[in-house]
Amino acid sequence: MTTANATHQPPEKFRVAVFADFVCPYSYLAVEQIDRLAKEYDVQPLWRPHWLHPDTPPEGCEREAGPEAAAKAERRNAWIKEMAPEHYARMRIPERRQYSFRAFEALEYAYDHGADFAYKTALYELMWEQERDIGEVDTLVDAGKRIGLDATDMRGALTDHTYAQRALDAVEQSFKIGIHNTPTIFLGRTRINGWHYYEVLQSVMEKQGMRPVAAAIS
Repeated sequence: MTTANATHQPPEKFRVAVFADFVCPYSYLAVEQIDRLAKEYDVQPLWRPHWLHPDTPPEGCEREAGPEAAAKAERRNAWIKEMAPEHYARMRIPERRQYSFRAFEALEYAYDHGADFAYKTALYELMWEQERDIGEVDTLVDAGKRIGLDATDMRGALTDHTYAQRALDAVEQSFKIGIHNTPTIFLGRTRINGWHYYEVLQSVMEKQGMRPVAAAIS
């Protein structure tokens, strides 16, 4: 029974959060999946930083060399080619390890301008498909220009490190909640470590009562 004084709370929004590093190839593979999930299920995923290589200097550094490192890279490339051949065909594996932290600052800037979700896609494409260095401010600003962010304002914020503390706080949060894999995806109550086929994400969504927008309307 309802009364005149009863209040009706809107249903809680379904939480989708992704902890990732721009330098992680498996996180790049997840971008298209999460973008598709956002569209098909009308959710607003939050992309958060997990810093894989905090020892990388701002100018970047050479990757590990030697037979063991070469074998590891070969296994990685073979896995991507088998599991996601359409991505592998357009991927350009960076020759050097790139510095992530400035990209996390840029993501915070984009968040404050309501464009973080679109920004992460633009930046991943620049790095993994066009061989741009995300440690360089020009690359970060160019990603912002692609989605309509003000280049001059963004460059100033990055040069002044306006978002450095916030980015650092976000990185520390990821460690505090025990993030170890990239990507780590939270879909409602379920945590998914690492990359999985899109059908796995769909199954998790639907087990929690989420249905694609088109199906819900029909």
